[in-house]
Amino acid sequence: MPRSELSTEKFIRDIAFFNVPVPFQKLQTYLWLLVLTRELGAIGFGAWSLFMATLNAATTVSTMNCGSSLMRFLSGERDADEVNQAFSTVLAMVAITGLLVAFLLFGFGRWFAMAIFNSRSDVSLIALLSASIIFHSLFEELKNVLRARRLNKVWACLSLTRLLVETVAVIGAAILLRNPRAACSAYLVSGVLCVSSGLFYLRTRLKVRLVRPAMQVCAKYLRYGLPLLPGVFASTISLGADRYVVGHFLGLRQVGVYGACFTISAVVFFVVAPINDVLFPEMSALYDSNQWPLLNQRFGSAQKFVLGFAVGVATILVAFPRQVLFVVAPLEFASGTATLAILGVQGVFMAFVLLYVTILNMRFRVWSTTCFWMVSAAAIILVDIVLVPRIGIVGAAVSQLAVTAAGAFVLLGMHWQIFLDTFEFGWIRKALLASAVVCILSWVIHANKGTLTAAACDLAAGVISFGICLLLTGYCRIAEIKRFAAVFF
Repeated sequence: MPRSELSTEKFIRDIAFFNVPVPFQKLQTYLWLLVLTRELGAIGFGAWSLFMATLNAATTVSTMNCGSSLMRFLSGERDADEVNQAFSTVLAMVAITGLLVAFLLFGFGRWFAMAIFNSRSDVSLIALLSASIIFHSLFEELKNVLRARRLNKVWACLSLTRLLVETVAVIGAAILLRNPRAACSAYLVSGVLCVSSGLFYLRTRLKVRLVRPAMQVCAKYLRYGLPLLPGVFASTISLGADRYVVGHFLGLRQVGVYGACFTISAVVFFVVAPINDVLFPEMSALYDSNQWPLLNQRFGSAQKFVLGFAVGVATILVAFPRQVLFVVAPLEFASGTATLAILGVQGVFMAFVLLYVTILNMRFRVWSTTCFWMVSAAAIILVDIVLVPRIGIVGAAVSQLAVTAAGAFVLLGMHWQIFLDTFEFGWIRKALLASAVVCILSWVIHANKGTLTAAACDLAAGVISFGICLLLTGYCRIAEIKRFAAVFF
Protein backbone atom coordinates (compact mmCIF):
# COMPACT_ATOMS: atom_id res chain seq x y z
CA MET A 1 0.00 0.00 0.00
CA PRO A 2 1.47 3.43 -0.89
CA ARG A 3 2.51 5.49 2.07
CA SER A 4 0.10 8.27 1.06
CA GLU A 5 -2.86 5.88 1.39
CA LEU A 6 -2.21 4.66 4.91
CA SER A 7 -5.47 4.52 6.82
CA THR A 8 -6.11 6.12 10.18
CA GLU A 9 -6.34 2.63 11.68
CA LYS A 10 -2.93 1.73 10.26
CA PHE A 11 -1.49 4.98 11.62
CA ILE A 12 -2.91 4.28 15.11
CA ARG A 13 -1.60 0.71 14.99
CA ASP A 14 1.87 1.94 14.02
CA ILE A 15 1.95 4.36 16.92
CA ALA A 16 0.74 1.62 19.24
CA PHE A 17 3.48 -0.75 18.13
CA PHE A 18 6.03 1.98 18.71
CA ASN A 19 4.47 2.50 22.11
CA VAL A 20 4.68 -1.18 23.06
CA PRO A 21 8.16 -0.77 24.60
CA VAL A 22 7.26 2.60 26.14
CA PRO A 23 5.45 1.34 29.25
CA PHE A 24 8.20 -1.23 29.73
CA GLN A 25 10.86 1.42 29.24
CA LYS A 26 9.12 3.58 31.80
CA LEU A 27 8.76 0.54 34.05
CA GLN A 28 12.50 -0.01 33.71
CA THR A 29 13.16 3.61 34.60
CA TYR A 30 10.96 3.40 37.66
CA LEU A 31 12.42 0.06 38.73
CA TRP A 32 15.88 1.58 38.50
CA LEU A 33 14.58 4.58 40.44
CA LEU A 34 13.01 2.40 43.13
CA VAL A 35 16.01 0.11 43.53
CA LEU A 36 18.98 2.39 42.90
CA THR A 37 17.76 5.19 45.14
CA ARG A 38 17.50 2.67 47.99
CA GLU A 39 20.59 0.57 47.27
CA LEU A 40 22.93 3.37 46.20
CA GLY A 41 21.48 6.32 48.15
CA ALA A 42 21.22 9.87 46.83
CA ILE A 43 24.97 10.17 46.19
CA GLY A 44 25.19 6.88 44.28
CA PHE A 45 22.02 7.63 42.33
CA GLY A 46 23.49 11.04 41.49
CA ALA A 47 26.56 9.36 40.01
CA TRP A 48 24.33 6.97 38.03
CA SER A 49 22.26 9.93 36.74
CA LEU A 50 25.37 11.74 35.53
CA PHE A 51 26.66 8.53 33.90
CA MET A 52 23.43 8.11 31.93
CA ALA A 53 23.17 11.81 31.04
CA THR A 54 26.73 11.83 29.70
CA LEU A 55 26.15 8.56 27.82
CA ASN A 56 23.12 10.03 26.05
CA ALA A 57 24.95 13.26 25.19
CA ALA A 58 28.02 11.44 23.86
CA THR A 59 25.86 9.06 21.83
CA THR A 60 24.26 11.97 19.96
CA VAL A 61 27.76 12.89 18.76
CA SER A 62 28.94 9.36 17.94
CA THR A 63 25.79 8.53 15.95
CA MET A 64 26.02 11.79 13.97
CA ASN A 65 22.22 11.86 13.81
CA CYS A 66 22.25 9.00 11.30
CA GLY A 67 18.92 7.85 12.71
CA SER A 68 17.17 10.91 11.29
CA SER A 69 18.84 10.32 7.94
CA LEU A 70 17.68 6.71 7.88
CA MET A 71 14.14 7.79 8.76
CA ARG A 72 14.15 10.43 6.01
CA PHE A 73 15.77 8.49 3.15
CA LEU A 74 15.13 4.79 3.83
CA SER A 75 11.36 4.90 4.38
CA GLY A 76 8.95 3.75 1.70
CA GLU A 77 9.69 1.23 -1.05
CA ARG A 78 13.39 0.25 -1.08
CA ASP A 79 15.10 -2.84 -2.49
CA ALA A 80 17.30 -5.13 -0.39
CA ASP A 81 20.58 -3.87 -1.88
CA GLU A 82 19.76 -0.27 -0.98
CA VAL A 83 18.83 -1.25 2.59
CA ASN A 84 22.01 -3.31 3.03
CA GLN A 85 24.24 -0.56 1.70
CA ALA A 86 22.62 2.16 3.81
CA PHE A 87 22.73 0.06 6.98
CA SER A 88 26.35 -1.00 6.43
CA THR A 89 27.46 2.55 5.72
CA VAL A 90 25.73 3.92 8.80
CA LEU A 91 27.10 1.15 11.00
CA ALA A 92 30.66 1.82 9.80
CA MET A 93 30.29 5.57 10.34
CA VAL A 94 28.93 5.12 13.84
CA ALA A 95 31.54 2.52 14.82
CA ILE A 96 34.39 4.83 13.82
CA THR A 97 33.02 7.93 15.54
CA GLY A 98 32.05 5.91 18.61
CA LEU A 99 35.63 4.70 18.96
CA LEU A 100 36.95 8.25 18.55
CA VAL A 101 34.64 9.62 21.25
CA ALA A 102 35.50 6.72 23.56
CA PHE A 103 39.25 7.23 23.11
CA LEU A 104 38.87 10.95 23.79
CA LEU A 105 37.00 10.33 27.04
CA PHE A 106 39.38 7.62 28.18
CA GLY A 107 42.49 9.57 27.21
CA PHE A 108 41.46 12.52 29.36
CA GLY A 109 39.85 10.34 32.02
CA ARG A 110 40.96 12.27 35.09
CA TRP A 111 39.89 15.59 33.65
CA PHE A 112 36.46 14.25 32.62
CA ALA A 113 36.04 12.54 36.01
CA MET A 114 36.47 15.92 37.68
CA ALA A 115 34.27 17.73 35.17
CA ILE A 116 31.42 15.22 35.29
CA PHE A 117 31.51 13.64 38.76
CA ASN A 118 33.40 16.40 40.56
CA SER A 119 35.98 13.83 41.71
CA ARG A 120 39.22 12.51 40.17
CA SER A 121 38.69 9.19 41.92
CA ASP A 122 35.87 8.27 39.54
CA VAL A 123 38.13 7.48 36.57
CA SER A 124 36.75 3.93 36.53
CA LEU A 125 33.30 5.35 35.73
CA ILE A 126 34.83 7.21 32.78
CA ALA A 127 36.34 3.94 31.51
CA LEU A 128 32.96 2.21 31.74
CA LEU A 129 31.32 5.20 30.08
CA SER A 130 33.79 5.13 27.18
CA ALA A 131 33.11 1.48 26.39
CA SER A 132 29.34 1.87 26.82
CA ILE A 133 29.23 4.66 24.23
CA ILE A 134 30.44 2.35 21.46
CA PHE A 135 27.83 -0.37 22.00
CA HIS A 136 25.03 2.03 22.85
CA SER A 137 25.63 3.85 19.56
CA LEU A 138 25.65 0.64 17.52
CA PHE A 139 22.44 -0.57 19.11
CA GLU A 140 20.72 2.72 18.30
CA GLU A 141 21.40 2.18 14.61
CA LEU A 142 20.08 -1.38 14.80
CA LYS A 143 16.82 0.09 16.06
CA ASN A 144 16.87 3.02 13.63
CA VAL A 145 17.01 0.85 10.51
CA LEU A 146 13.95 -1.04 11.78
CA ARG A 147 12.16 2.23 12.49
CA ALA A 148 12.95 3.54 9.03
CA ARG A 149 11.68 0.34 7.41
CA ARG A 150 8.51 0.48 9.55
CA LEU A 151 9.22 -3.00 10.97
CA ASN A 152 7.43 -1.98 14.12
CA LYS A 153 6.91 -5.42 15.63
CA VAL A 154 10.55 -6.36 15.23
CA TRP A 155 11.61 -2.97 16.60
CA ALA A 156 9.39 -3.49 19.62
CA CYS A 157 10.71 -7.01 20.27
CA LEU A 158 14.33 -5.89 19.96
CA SER A 159 13.74 -2.94 22.30
CA LEU A 160 11.90 -5.08 24.83
CA THR A 161 14.68 -7.66 24.84
CA ARG A 162 17.28 -5.08 25.67
CA LEU A 163 15.07 -3.50 28.32
CA LEU A 164 14.69 -6.87 30.02
CA VAL A 165 18.42 -7.67 29.92
CA GLU A 166 19.41 -4.20 31.14
CA THR A 167 16.85 -4.14 33.91
CA VAL A 168 17.84 -7.50 35.37
CA ALA A 169 21.57 -6.83 35.03
CA VAL A 170 21.62 -3.34 36.57
CA ILE A 171 19.23 -4.12 39.41
CA GLY A 172 21.02 -7.37 40.22
CA ALA A 173 24.41 -5.65 40.32
CA ALA A 174 23.09 -2.81 42.49
CA ILE A 175 21.52 -5.17 45.02
CA LEU A 176 24.56 -7.46 45.23
CA LEU A 177 27.38 -4.90 45.24
CA ARG A 178 25.60 -1.64 46.19
CA ASN A 179 27.81 0.82 44.31
CA PRO A 180 27.36 2.80 41.07
CA ARG A 181 30.39 1.17 39.38
CA ALA A 182 28.70 -2.22 39.59
CA ALA A 183 25.50 -0.86 38.05
CA CYS A 184 27.44 0.82 35.22
CA SER A 185 29.44 -2.35 34.56
CA ALA A 186 26.23 -4.36 34.28
CA TYR A 187 24.88 -1.81 31.83
CA LEU A 188 27.99 -2.20 29.66
CA VAL A 189 27.80 -6.00 29.63
CA SER A 190 24.12 -5.93 28.65
CA GLY A 191 24.96 -3.53 25.80
CA VAL A 192 27.60 -5.90 24.40
CA LEU A 193 25.20 -8.85 24.52
CA CYS A 194 22.32 -6.96 22.90
CA VAL A 195 24.39 -5.56 20.02
CA SER A 196 25.78 -9.02 19.23
CA SER A 197 22.33 -10.61 19.38
CA GLY A 198 20.75 -7.81 17.30
CA LEU A 199 23.29 -8.14 14.50
CA PHE A 200 22.81 -11.90 14.46
CA TYR A 201 19.02 -11.51 14.25
CA LEU A 202 19.16 -9.00 11.41
CA ARG A 203 21.48 -11.28 9.47
CA THR A 204 19.65 -14.58 9.97
CA ARG A 205 15.98 -13.58 10.11
CA LEU A 206 15.69 -10.33 8.15
CA LYS A 207 18.49 -11.09 5.66
CA VAL A 208 20.12 -7.71 6.27
CA ARG A 209 23.74 -8.20 5.20
CA LEU A 210 26.84 -6.14 5.86
CA VAL A 211 28.31 -4.96 2.58
CA ARG A 212 31.00 -2.48 1.60
CA PRO A 213 30.08 1.05 2.81
CA ALA A 214 29.32 3.53 0.04
CA MET A 215 30.79 7.04 0.07
CA GLN A 216 27.80 8.48 -1.79
CA VAL A 217 25.46 7.19 0.92
CA CYS A 218 27.79 8.54 3.59
CA ALA A 219 27.85 11.98 1.95
CA LYS A 220 24.07 12.03 1.46
CA TYR A 221 23.33 11.07 5.05
CA LEU A 222 25.90 13.46 6.50
CA ARG A 223 24.53 16.38 4.47
CA TYR A 224 21.16 15.82 6.10
CA GLY A 225 22.20 14.64 9.55
CA LEU A 226 25.21 16.82 10.40
CA PRO A 227 23.38 20.17 10.25
CA LEU A 228 20.96 18.65 12.76
CA LEU A 229 23.74 17.28 14.99
CA PRO A 230 24.57 20.46 16.93
CA GLY A 231 20.88 20.92 17.62
CA VAL A 232 20.36 17.31 18.68
CA PHE A 233 23.40 17.53 20.92
CA ALA A 234 22.20 20.85 22.32
CA SER A 235 18.73 19.37 22.95
CA THR A 236 20.33 16.51 24.89
CA ILE A 237 22.47 18.96 26.84
CA SER A 238 19.45 21.15 27.55
CA LEU A 239 17.76 18.17 29.22
CA GLY A 240 20.85 17.04 31.12
CA ALA A 241 22.92 20.16 31.78
CA ASP A 242 21.04 20.82 35.01
CA ARG A 243 22.66 17.77 36.60
CA TYR A 244 26.16 19.06 35.89
CA VAL A 245 25.39 22.52 37.26
CA VAL A 246 23.68 21.04 40.31
CA GLY A 247 26.63 18.70 40.85
CA HIS A 248 29.11 21.54 40.59
CA PHE A 249 27.35 23.82 43.06
CA LEU A 250 25.45 21.41 45.33
CA GLY A 251 27.14 17.98 45.07
CA LEU A 252 26.09 14.47 44.04
CA ARG A 253 23.41 14.17 46.72
CA GLN A 254 21.33 16.97 45.21
CA VAL A 255 22.02 15.58 41.73
CA GLY A 256 20.36 12.39 42.94
CA VAL A 257 17.27 14.23 44.21
CA TYR A 258 16.98 16.34 41.07
CA GLY A 259 17.61 13.31 38.84
CA ALA A 260 14.78 11.42 40.54
CA CYS A 261 12.37 14.33 40.01
CA PHE A 262 13.37 14.77 36.38
CA THR A 263 13.06 11.05 35.71
CA ILE A 264 9.52 11.01 37.09
CA SER A 265 8.43 14.04 35.07
CA ALA A 266 9.99 12.65 31.87
CA VAL A 267 7.06 10.28 31.30
CA VAL A 268 5.77 12.82 28.75
CA PHE A 269 8.94 12.47 26.66
CA PHE A 270 8.54 8.69 26.60
CA VAL A 271 5.12 9.07 24.99
CA VAL A 272 5.85 11.90 22.56
CA ALA A 273 9.05 10.30 21.22
CA PRO A 274 7.33 7.14 19.88
CA ILE A 275 4.57 9.27 18.36
CA ASN A 276 7.23 11.31 16.55
CA ASP A 277 8.91 8.10 15.39
CA VAL A 278 5.77 7.28 13.43
CA LEU A 279 4.72 10.86 12.70
CA PHE A 280 7.97 11.99 11.06
CA PRO A 281 8.25 9.47 8.19
CA GLU A 282 4.47 9.48 7.73
CA MET A 283 4.23 13.27 7.51
CA SER A 284 7.35 13.43 5.34
CA ALA A 285 5.63 11.21 2.76
CA LEU A 286 2.44 13.31 2.92
CA TYR A 287 4.43 16.53 2.69
CA ASP A 288 6.39 15.34 -0.36
CA SER A 289 3.13 14.36 -2.12
CA ASN A 290 1.32 17.61 -1.12
CA GLN A 291 -1.48 15.79 0.71
CA TRP A 292 -2.20 18.66 3.09
CA PRO A 293 -5.66 17.62 4.41
CA LEU A 294 -4.39 14.21 5.54
CA LEU A 295 -1.19 15.75 6.92
CA ASN A 296 -3.22 18.22 8.99
CA GLN A 297 -5.49 15.42 10.21
CA ARG A 298 -2.53 13.32 11.35
CA PHE A 299 -0.81 16.21 13.10
CA GLY A 300 -4.02 17.48 14.71
CA SER A 301 -4.79 14.07 16.17
CA ALA A 302 -1.27 13.80 17.57
CA GLN A 303 -1.56 17.24 19.19
CA LYS A 304 -4.86 16.41 20.84
CA PHE A 305 -3.55 13.21 22.38
CA VAL A 306 -0.27 14.80 23.49
CA LEU A 307 -2.01 17.78 25.08
CA GLY A 308 -4.40 15.58 27.06
CA PHE A 309 -1.66 13.26 28.26
CA ALA A 310 0.84 16.02 29.09
CA VAL A 311 -1.70 18.08 31.03
CA GLY A 312 -2.80 14.95 32.89
CA VAL A 313 0.77 14.16 33.97
CA ALA A 314 1.41 17.77 34.96
CA THR A 315 -1.80 17.83 37.00
CA ILE A 316 -0.85 14.75 39.01
CA LEU A 317 2.65 16.05 39.67
CA VAL A 318 1.36 19.48 40.73
CA ALA A 319 -1.51 18.18 42.85
CA PHE A 320 0.22 15.17 44.42
CA PRO A 321 4.02 15.70 44.35
CA ARG A 322 4.52 14.44 47.90
CA GLN A 323 2.59 11.26 47.22
CA VAL A 324 4.49 10.57 43.97
CA LEU A 325 7.87 10.91 45.65
CA PHE A 326 6.70 8.85 48.61
CA VAL A 327 5.77 5.99 46.26
CA VAL A 328 8.91 5.92 44.10
CA ALA A 329 11.78 7.07 46.35
CA PRO A 330 12.93 6.92 50.00
CA LEU A 331 12.48 9.81 52.42
CA GLU A 332 15.92 11.16 51.51
CA PHE A 333 14.33 12.45 48.29
CA ALA A 334 11.28 14.14 49.89
CA SER A 335 12.84 17.60 49.53
CA GLY A 336 12.12 17.52 45.80
CA THR A 337 8.34 18.11 45.91
CA ALA A 338 8.45 21.68 44.59
CA THR A 339 10.98 20.71 41.94
CA LEU A 340 8.79 17.83 40.79
CA ALA A 341 5.70 20.04 40.47
CA ILE A 342 7.55 22.63 38.37
CA LEU A 343 9.04 19.98 36.09
CA GLY A 344 5.55 18.55 35.61
CA VAL A 345 4.34 21.83 34.12
CA GLN A 346 7.49 22.05 32.01
CA GLY A 347 6.56 18.73 30.42
CA VAL A 348 3.48 20.25 28.77
CA PHE A 349 5.55 22.83 26.91
CA MET A 350 8.27 20.32 26.06
CA ALA A 351 5.68 18.04 24.45
CA PHE A 352 4.75 20.77 21.98
CA VAL A 353 8.39 21.68 21.40
CA LEU A 354 9.10 18.10 20.34
CA LEU A 355 6.07 18.01 18.02
CA TYR A 356 6.85 21.27 16.24
CA VAL A 357 10.54 20.51 15.86
CA THR A 358 9.31 17.56 13.79
CA ILE A 359 7.61 20.04 11.47
CA LEU A 360 10.88 21.95 11.07
CA ASN A 361 12.75 18.78 10.15
CA MET A 362 10.01 17.69 7.76
CA ARG A 363 10.38 21.01 5.91
CA PHE A 364 14.19 20.55 5.74
CA ARG A 365 14.74 23.55 8.01
CA VAL A 366 17.49 21.68 9.79
CA TRP A 367 19.55 24.75 10.62
CA SER A 368 16.53 26.33 12.28
CA THR A 369 16.23 23.23 14.45
CA THR A 370 19.92 23.42 15.28
CA CYS A 371 19.77 27.09 16.21
CA PHE A 372 16.66 26.54 18.33
CA TRP A 373 18.26 23.79 20.44
CA MET A 374 21.57 25.60 20.76
CA VAL A 375 19.91 28.76 22.01
CA SER A 376 17.72 26.74 24.38
CA ALA A 377 20.69 24.86 25.83
CA ALA A 378 22.71 28.04 26.31
CA ALA A 379 19.77 29.79 27.97
CA ILE A 380 19.13 26.89 30.36
CA ILE A 381 22.77 26.72 31.41
CA LEU A 382 22.94 30.50 31.98
CA VAL A 383 19.74 30.59 34.03
CA ASP A 384 20.92 27.52 35.97
CA ILE A 385 24.17 29.26 36.88
CA VAL A 386 22.21 32.22 38.21
CA LEU A 387 19.46 30.34 40.08
CA VAL A 388 20.95 27.04 41.31
CA PRO A 389 23.46 28.58 43.76
CA ARG A 390 20.67 30.77 45.18
CA ILE A 391 17.60 28.53 45.41
CA GLY A 392 19.00 25.04 44.83
CA ILE A 393 17.43 22.42 42.60
CA VAL A 394 14.19 24.43 42.39
CA GLY A 395 16.22 26.91 40.34
CA ALA A 396 17.11 24.19 37.85
CA ALA A 397 13.43 23.31 37.47
CA VAL A 398 12.47 26.96 37.02
CA SER A 399 15.16 27.27 34.35
CA GLN A 400 13.74 24.30 32.45
CA LEU A 401 10.19 25.66 32.66
CA ALA A 402 11.01 29.22 31.62
CA VAL A 403 13.22 28.33 28.66
CA THR A 404 10.98 25.51 27.41
CA ALA A 405 7.85 27.67 27.59
CA ALA A 406 9.58 30.45 25.66
CA GLY A 407 10.78 27.94 23.07
CA ALA A 408 7.29 26.49 22.65
CA PHE A 409 5.81 29.93 21.91
CA VAL A 410 8.62 30.67 19.42
CA LEU A 411 7.94 27.44 17.53
CA LEU A 412 4.20 28.04 17.51
CA GLY A 413 4.84 31.51 16.11
CA MET A 414 7.00 30.06 13.35
CA HIS A 415 4.19 27.65 12.40
CA TRP A 416 1.18 29.77 13.30
CA GLN A 417 -0.89 28.87 10.25
CA ILE A 418 -0.26 25.15 10.75
CA PHE A 419 -1.18 25.57 14.40
CA LEU A 420 -4.47 27.31 13.52
CA ASP A 421 -5.31 24.62 10.96
CA THR A 422 -4.63 21.67 13.25
CA PHE A 423 -5.32 22.82 16.83
CA GLU A 424 -8.64 23.51 18.57
CA PHE A 425 -8.44 26.03 21.39
CA GLY A 426 -11.36 24.32 23.08
CA TRP A 427 -8.98 21.47 23.94
CA ILE A 428 -7.09 23.79 26.28
CA ARG A 429 -10.24 24.86 28.11
CA LYS A 430 -11.43 21.29 28.60
CA ALA A 431 -8.02 20.01 29.72
CA LEU A 432 -7.57 22.86 32.20
CA LEU A 433 -11.05 22.27 33.61
CA ALA A 434 -10.17 18.63 34.26
CA SER A 435 -6.90 19.77 35.82
CA ALA A 436 -8.70 22.21 38.13
CA VAL A 437 -11.06 19.47 39.35
CA VAL A 438 -8.11 17.24 40.28
CA CYS A 439 -6.33 20.09 42.08
CA ILE A 440 -9.47 20.81 44.10
CA LEU A 441 -9.74 17.10 44.88
CA SER A 442 -6.15 17.04 46.14
CA TRP A 443 -6.92 19.96 48.45
CA VAL A 444 -10.04 18.24 49.78
CA ILE A 445 -8.41 14.87 50.49
CA HIS A 446 -5.09 16.35 51.64
CA ALA A 447 -3.78 14.39 54.60
CA ASN A 448 -0.32 13.48 55.83
CA LYS A 449 -1.01 9.82 56.59
CA GLY A 450 2.50 8.74 55.66
CA THR A 451 1.57 5.31 54.29
CA LEU A 452 2.21 3.81 50.87
CA THR A 453 -1.42 2.70 50.55
CA ALA A 454 -2.75 6.19 51.26
CA ALA A 455 -0.39 7.76 48.73
CA ALA A 456 -1.32 5.20 46.06
CA CYS A 457 -5.04 5.78 46.69
CA ASP A 458 -4.59 9.54 46.34
CA LEU A 459 -2.81 9.10 43.02
CA ALA A 460 -5.42 6.64 41.74
CA ALA A 461 -8.20 9.06 42.66
CA GLY A 462 -6.44 11.86 40.78
CA VAL A 463 -5.87 9.83 37.63
CA ILE A 464 -9.43 8.48 37.54
CA SER A 465 -10.91 11.92 38.17
CA PHE A 466 -8.90 13.47 35.36
CA GLY A 467 -9.98 10.77 32.91
CA ILE A 468 -13.65 11.12 33.87
CA CYS A 469 -13.46 14.89 33.45
CA LEU A 470 -12.04 14.53 29.95
CA LEU A 471 -15.01 12.34 29.05
CA LEU A 472 -17.57 14.66 30.65
CA THR A 473 -16.16 17.77 28.97
CA GLY A 474 -16.12 16.06 25.59
CA TYR A 475 -12.34 16.26 25.19
CA CYS A 476 -12.44 12.59 24.31
CA ARG A 477 -15.55 10.65 23.41
CA ILE A 478 -16.65 7.07 23.88
CA ALA A 479 -16.82 6.68 20.10
CA GLU A 480 -13.17 7.70 19.78
CA ILE A 481 -12.16 5.22 22.48
CA LYS A 482 -14.13 2.46 20.79
CA ARG A 483 -12.58 3.25 17.43
CA PHE A 484 -9.12 3.13 18.97
CA ALA A 485 -9.89 -0.17 20.71
CA ALA A 486 -11.39 -1.64 17.51
CA VAL A 487 -7.97 -1.36 15.85
CA PHE A 488 -6.67 -4.08 18.18
CA PHE A 489 -9.66 -6.15 19.27
